Amino acid sequence: MKLPSKQWLIAQVKKNFWKRVSWLSIWAIVGLLIDEKAKEGYILNPTDVTNPLAHEFWIVVFLLISIVSYAIHKLKGGGKRGD
Repeated sequence: MKLPSKQWLIAQVKKNFWKRVSWLSIWAIVGLLIDEKAKEGYILNPTDVTNPLAHEFWIVVFLLISIVSYAIHKLKGGGKRGD
């Protein structure tokens, strides 16, 4: 069995990269929201958004990453049919 070439592997990683980053960020947000509800008993506390050790901070960071990666995906022509 022959292994795929290095160029092919890199092309597969680059393919839909921004779309994948966006989805991973959304799943991270969902996981953090579930964890926050289970541990603290509430979904979001706006005063914790500026604390880097709090879930709310990371939810905002992942939300920004998701929005930016989705915008990059759309700007690069990701809105085509079948994508």
